[in-house]
Amino acid sequence: MNINQAYKFKLKTNSETETALGGYLGCSRFVWNKALALIKLRLENKNTEKVVSKNLTVGHRYNAQDYLPRYNELAAMLAFWKKTGECSFLNKAPSQVLQQTLKDLDQAIKDAFKSGNGKRFPKFKKKGYSETGIRFPQGFKLENNRIFLPKTGWIRFFKSRNAKGTVKSVTVKKEVDGYYISVLTEQVIEKGRWADIKNLNPIGMDAGVKKIMTLSNGAYFEPLDFSKADKKISKEQCSLDRKQHSRKKGDKTKKSKNYIKQAKKVSQAFKKKSDTKIDYLHKVSAAIAKNHGFVAVENLSVDNMTKSAKGTTDNPGRNVKAKSGLNRSILAQAWSMFYDMLEYKLLFSGGQLVRVNPSGTSQECPVCHNKHKDNRKTQETFFCISCGFTANADLVGAGNILARALPEYNFKIPQGKLRKFKPVEYSKTQGVWNEADGETRCQQQELLGNREGLPVLV
Repeated sequence: MNINQAYKFKLKTNSETETALGGYLGCSRFVWNKALALIKLRLENKNTEKVVSKNLTVGHRYNAQDYLPRYNELAAMLAFWKKTGECSFLNKAPSQVLQQTLKDLDQAIKDAFKSGNGKRFPKFKKKGYSETGIRFPQGFKLENNRIFLPKTGWIRFFKSRNAKGTVKSVTVKKEVDGYYISVLTEQVIEKGRWADIKNLNPIGMDAGVKKIMTLSNGAYFEPLDFSKADKKISKEQCSLDRKQHSRKKGDKTKKSKNYIKQAKKVSQAFKKKSDTKIDYLHKVSAAIAKNHGFVAVENLSVDNMTKSAKGTTDNPGRNVKAKSGLNRSILAQAWSMFYDMLEYKLLFSGGQLVRVNPSGTSQECPVCHNKHKDNRKTQETFFCISCGFTANADLVGAGNILARALPEYNFKIPQGKLRKFKPVEYSKTQGVWNEADGETRCQQQELLGNREGLPVLV
């Protein structure tokens, strides 16, 4: 199986290198905006449909994409732009970098016209905002702790680990604390550590706000406390607001040098918080992937869960402030990012992640399967109104998620209190500290002995 993996490293740049890379980013941004302006001009042309209809066969339905310039036409225009005096500066940037930008724009246009994928129409890029970086498909060289980039030369980087596999491309991106490269590699995974093990130690996970993840074996992980980081961000933002800058639309007041310096501090504070959260999610997902070869999670739609309750003027919403706080808490957990991390780590180790329908998982009794909203009147406790079964609500939800992924698996809800784990602690427990008894584990081996019987990944 061929798998792509990216390795991110920070470049050791000087002023000369940063000027060159900044120029390439500027040329890429210019080409994107110029090509997008041409595409929008054609879309806004009132005579487009009439012009197209003359050149189409009878009965052919008009499609706006039929009249839009595709990559080949945009690449030809790029060559023409380079010859003009106005855009001659584009010759300073590597040609393939600009061509890759046009390919990305062409793909973004195609995605925007596909219904149901949630992709919006691409927007114009502005310096310092929505920077996607520049991609080198070839012409680069990777040697130990340095990389060669066309028209730039050799640049050293902080090498934290070895890049495994065949290098396919290199992407350079600017962040608040410097320039980074993402090395995309392709490697062949023949056999993971779970491939020949009959006991995959399956686990179900219930996502939450107070507990970022509760496992069906009774373990849980708490989210990090970012109160100090939030105070730091708030303090830096208040200081930024006092500096000289335009305060409303149309105000031509220039940003002072102190404003620019303070804006960098704000960005650094945000980046530190983001890096800390991503690092923690990597550690938790790595600990789970180490101990479990089969993980069942909820197929959550975070976009629907975090919709605003503000409503409209005619039909205003209720509990808007409370819903807004809940939305922020949900987004802070980054469940989708965590699931993506866990999925590819399980894939590398020969395991599997399965997403199940989350409807009613916290309201269904695992004993009598009675589903009622009164089974969970509080956030912490589950009490079945039919059979009287009681347990922790998050633990019941995790158990039901596993039961939906493996209906034949005779799983028993662990009794007693949940136990909080740190990622390092959990990675050393083998994930069975509070699992089902030996008889159930024998049944588990029989059930999971044949990997062909596993559910298909949704």
